[in-house]
Amino acid sequence: MTLERVRIILVEPAGPLNVGSVARVMKNMGLHQLWLVNPKCDRFSKEARLMAVHGGDILESAQEVATLPEALVGCHRAIATTARRRDLPIKLEPPRVALPWLLEEGVTSALIFGPEDRGLNNIELNYAQRFIGIPSSPEYPALNLAQAVAICCYELYQFTISREESRGEMLEIT
Repeated sequence: MTLERVRIILVEPAGPLNVGSVARVMKNMGLHQLWLVNPKCDRFSKEARLMAVHGGDILESAQEVATLPEALVGCHRAIATTARRRDLPIKLEPPRVALPWLLEEGVTSALIFGPEDRGLNNIELNYAQRFIGIPSSPEYPALNLAQAVAICCYELYQFTISREESRGEMLEIT
């Protein structure tokens, strides 16, 4: 399955509850590669493990690196998430539109999330080729880190399910 080649990268995660929640939703949606860039919390903490529930193996196998470029080694495609308007001329796409691009057969790719308190900065955004903005109410558009990861993981999983179902239907017809 193509989800095996997708990395979820958290840049400077500060909350062990968020990291644990991310591990859990990754497990729920069939993703397994969690990368933590310069984490500000302990992924092995009691809080992280409590939130991970059956995603403890995701926490155990998570890779910790010092920089975003290190987390992207071997990746051919990267999508960054952002909620803020930028001075950069970037096009924000909804997850459902952009995420299937990560799933090309045989390609390792990454989905990058920024720190809880600030999101990704312009330098960090430069490491991605495409950008996601999750549509939300203008009254309060900032999502919790784990919620944003959950939405994106869900969309990736739904795309793979629909692709597998369409391939199965094609095989039955021919």
